[in-house]
Amino acid sequence: MNPNDDRRDKILRFLYERHQAGKVITAIPIGILDLRRSMKELYGLKQSEVASNLDYLIQVGWVRPEVKSRSFVTPRGMVLPREQTKYKISEIGINHLEDASMFKKPQAASHVNITNVQGVTVVGDGNLVNAKFTELASALDDLDQAIADSQQLTDEQKLDAAGDISAIRAQVAKKNPNSSAIRGAWEGLKALAVVANTAEAVANVGKLLTALLS
Repeated sequence: MNPNDDRRDKILRFLYERHQAGKVITAIPIGILDLRRSMKELYGLKQSEVASNLDYLIQVGWVRPEVKSRSFVTPRGMVLPREQTKYKISEIGINHLEDASMFKKPQAASHVNITNVQGVTVVGDGNLVNAKFTELASALDDLDQAIADSQQLTDEQKLDAAGDISAIRAQVAKKNPNSSAIRGAWEGLKALAVVANTAEAVANVGKLLTALLS
């Protein structure tokens, strides 16, 4: 057994327990200093062991960093920006530790033998898409990521947007997409054009959808 696996498991389970105990969403993420302190007190882990294994868990998607912009005033009265990064267990990490959930993100590709379907391919995170719409599928992936990374959107807005993106993805997997369903989902996503870090991704999707729906 890889000795780091035990350390990773301890970190992941600590973040999971914090997730379960949190009374409000904003209290769930934890800063690196507090995480190091807790891991040392509970398991005697060194700072380097926490840092390297936390980084690994982030890279494989089991832990998610959250970055918030803050500012501080210098002794001379200058206001300077300072980012604060905290960490929490992701949905992938939660699914790893819990039994299967009916709300788990579906992996459609695992249930379809696409070798028997002409013009269908798999892109992104196992998403099925008609080969004619791979560029649109890629743009949807970029928008999905921009929404997830946004600090300006609430969790409710992100959830609604994820539903609209999923609805469009479901249509572009078909040989003959339902244009009405796509237009309905797009109406919800267009509102994100005013959010700075999602505006470009929204514009790219809109451009490709215009060509599809025309």
